[in-house]
Amino acid sequence: MPRVFTRRLVLSSVVRVPDGGGGFLEEWVEKGAFWGEVRMRSGSLRATEFGETPRLRVKIQTHGLPEGHPMRPVTGERIADGGRRFEVEAVHDGDRRILVILARELAEAEDAA
Repeated sequence: MPRVFTRRLVLSSVVRVPDGGGGFLEEWVEKGAFWGEVRMRSGSLRATEFGETPRLRVKIQTHGLPEGHPMRPVTGERIADGGRRFEVEAVHDGDRRILVILARELAEAEDAA
């Protein structure tokens, strides 16, 4: 029986755009959406100068895509799940044509960058 994924996730990648002064700015652009499943891998608190910041790592599973496909996530891209944003750390092919994406949740300050 085929697997049913119920979370709509949006994949974004960074592009360089001219800043009008001879340089470039980096901007996040949506590549598209896909259906998947998000599960927690681990969580911890990271000490910062402003207190403790939660650190969440997740495993995202979706339908398999071949290497080089434009919608196959790569390290450094971002995935949005509603208001939450994750940075892709690793991608590998799982069992039965399932793509497994390991990611970490971005803090608000990182997401704005």
